[in-house]
Amino acid sequence: MGVAYVLEQNASVVKEGERILIKKGKTLLHTLHIFKLDQLVLFGNVLITPPAISFLLKSGVDTVFMSKNGRYKGRLQGPYSKNITLRQEQFKKMSNKSFCVKTACFIVEGKLQNLRTLLMRINRTRPSARLEDKILRLKNIINKIASTDDMETIRGIEGIGSVIYFEGFPRGILIKDFSFNKRVRRPPTDPVNALLSLGYTFLFNEMMGAVSMIGLDPYLGTLHSVEYGRPSLPLDLMEEWRPVIIDTLVLSLINMKTITLQDFIIENNKNRKESMEDDELFTAEHLPVRLTDAGMKKFIAQYERKLAQRVKYHLTGQNLSYRDCIREQVRHFARYLRGEEGKYIPITVK
Repeated sequence: MGVAYVLEQNASVVKEGERILIKKGKTLLHTLHIFKLDQLVLFGNVLITPPAISFLLKSGVDTVFMSKNGRYKGRLQGPYSKNITLRQEQFKKMSNKSFCVKTACFIVEGKLQNLRTLLMRINRTRPSARLEDKILRLKNIINKIASTDDMETIRGIEGIGSVIYFEGFPRGILIKDFSFNKRVRRPPTDPVNALLSLGYTFLFNEMMGAVSMIGLDPYLGTLHSVEYGRPSLPLDLMEEWRPVIIDTLVLSLINMKTITLQDFIIENNKNRKESMEDDELFTAEHLPVRLTDAGMKKFIAQYERKLAQRVKYHLTGQNLSYRDCIREQVRHFARYLRGEEGKYIPITVK
């Protein structure tokens, strides 16, 4: 899969023949051949001309818009998937309470198993981590999932499991300069949280694209409640992947010193107001942390490297890239909805 990222501010995306050109003023920055391009990701103030929009839509290139700092904004939407029968089955099955609870249980069990596995890896490689108690607590709450028949209970189990996990997650960080006390989302207040949030946004974009491509309705899920404007299904299906792809990537970036503290900026309210990236201002105790432009390029390069990594796909035994595994999992979920497969089987790592 060919993915191109445009981070240069005030750049322009234009069409020329069968190519997409990235320009800044009269300077040509990049040439993208359409037959090699599957996804184009634009960050911040990037102009895209009408002929380029039409060409990208006609060519089926998934074009995604992010804020300069990596917040997902939306994507170009071509003709919607013709697979209406799949969406009919999705709405039918997800109006069934017991089916929704059963599905949420599959998703949460897969996620918590992967959280536990990552803590076990940290514990094996760092004898001083002393994570045995947290690993046992995760095992105990995983064992409760099978007897769960209530959606709020399974959401509570997922929440408790995540809290236990993030209490142990900092033991995997080897670089003393990077401190992490707890998961903080809006806004991230330290470099580790900033990396996690950015990674989860990229992962969401990946899942949103896969769900839309396969023809499912992204706004109807199970574990994440249905709310106006919330893409619940990709949020559901990305849960099992968070520790597998993003958490391991963040630990590697920090511990290998691929990204250092010099790759981050703490924004003040004045800068935020001038950038007009967001509507909200934050107090001095909660200033958002973001990557520099150089840091963002490093992150993107390593994220793409991670998604290109080939692993054995658990359902078929094929050696696939993580990106292809994500798409296969969404196809597996579609077959599960149709009743072609009896259960949804999340990918789990050992």
